[in-house]
Amino acid sequence: MEIAVISFLVLLATVLLVVEVVFIPGFGFTGIMGIASMIGAVAYAFFEVGNVAGWVTLLVSALICIALFFWALYGSSLDKVALKKNINSTVQVVDVKDFKVGDRGVARTRLALIGEVEINGVIVEVKSETGFIDEGDCIEVSRIAGGSLFVKKV
Repeated sequence: MEIAVISFLVLLATVLLVVEVVFIPGFGFTGIMGIASMIGAVAYAFFEVGNVAGWVTLLVSALICIALFFWALYGSSLDKVALKKNINSTVQVVDVKDFKVGDRGVARTRLALIGEVEINGVIVEVKSETGFIDEGDCIEVSRIAGGSLFVKKV
């Protein structure tokens, strides 16, 4: 009967740890219960069956944990949650020397403090100095600082 209890606890721990690695992102209740079940199996084996059974259970539990670690690390189990896409976009580089204070344009997007405007036929990302500016509103360059254009609603 003791072997059945130990086997059940080790099997339960293995299932819980696999569920934690494969289906549940992060580390939470399932992982804690899996580790607790593994520790419980080893403790039960030591205290109820004897030292030999305890050491065997500890060895089997350690081998299962090592196998799960390498399976999660090198297997395809993390492919569902791992980021596999490369980002090839670039930041728009606009020379602020092409603009001067007082240039006027039109907001192409809503400026929720940052947005796109068209000034002198060039679409550029700007920062609003006066708060929110709606799409289509006329704007004016109020200052240029640190490579950024600051605009205000006209």
